[in-house]
Amino acid sequence: MIRNLFSIATAFLLAVLASLFRPLHVALTRYMGSAGLMVYAQPTNLYDRYDAGTNVREDLIDYITMTNPEMTPVISMAGKGTAENTYHEWQRDNLRTPNKDNAAIDGDDATASAKTPPVRVGNICQIFQDTIAVSGRAEKVKKAGMKSAMAYYKAKAYKELQRDEEAMVLSANPAVAGSGAAAAKSGGLGVLLYTNALHGAGGSTVAHTSGAPTTAPTAGTARAFTEALLKSAVQATYISAGKIPPAVYMSPNHKGVFSGFAGIAVNRYQVGEKKGSQGKIVGGADVYASDFGDLEIVPHYIMAGSTNVFGLDPDYIDIVYLRGFQSTPLGKTGDNTKEQVLVDTTVRVTSENAHFKIADLSGG
Repeated sequence: MIRNLFSIATAFLLAVLASLFRPLHVALTRYMGSAGLMVYAQPTNLYDRYDAGTNVREDLIDYITMTNPEMTPVISMAGKGTAENTYHEWQRDNLRTPNKDNAAIDGDDATASAKTPPVRVGNICQIFQDTIAVSGRAEKVKKAGMKSAMAYYKAKAYKELQRDEEAMVLSANPAVAGSGAAAAKSGGLGVLLYTNALHGAGGSTVAHTSGAPTTAPTAGTARAFTEALLKSAVQATYISAGKIPPAVYMSPNHKGVFSGFAGIAVNRYQVGEKKGSQGKIVGGADVYASDFGDLEIVPHYIMAGSTNVFGLDPDYIDIVYLRGFQSTPLGKTGDNTKEQVLVDTTVRVTSENAHFKIADLSGG
């Protein structure tokens, strides 16, 4: 009798325990894999993010990032002028060599000396252009980061044309007169500067003493950029012009080379400006104090890879415009809008001996 009661009690207890732990058992068996690892499974008929599909709003920021450099240091520092023809001309003249023996006899008759007319030179205007075409729908739909596609791409094109113009000025492109089948091109500084041009062995720049500079420089043997070359160029410019250019433009790599020039300094360092502040390690230099005056050193991103270093005086270089920056709507040919953005310009070097060029450099 007692044994039967014990058996009944035991069975009842086991049944209670089973009912209590069944949900846990079901949950464990659902989430346990055969290897004893946790295996996740969704509840039946769960509506998840993947089912939502395209019924979810996009997460797109409302602006457009662009970190390309926009500066045009040479165009910005140069003077500005106006052209009235596609071939723009100017005149240059030089004083004769000083004569220490210029002495006249008292009462002697006056005799006229031979005179040389000014040199007449020129350059060709170049058309820099871009055309933007936007469909009617692309302009109408709501866009991220811009209200008008046409306005956005016009503004972008203006910046790109300025960079193109800067690249032309810094180039060694020879001038091209142009024709109905070939675009006209402006000569760059590489062909406009010749008096104070320092070349590697075998290199040269043809003297631009008449017409447009249509002959490309002859490349010489490549050599490293050195302090001796910089000193020679500065001295040559001082002798020919009586002054030196205030700024020197070079590639970022050549700027790094310049910062390694020893000069006459044994050590260069900077201590903390305030008591208790840490000192600074000076790893670069921005000014070169030459025997003839200070030169500002300007690294130029467009000159990356260039074989030239230019010393430029803004008093004797101008950017001349036949047509300034402008945009013109073009005729409609369908469900779209077209506009042409352009600038028609050239570079004028009024006194080329006021500048210098160090050419045929390696490591640009």
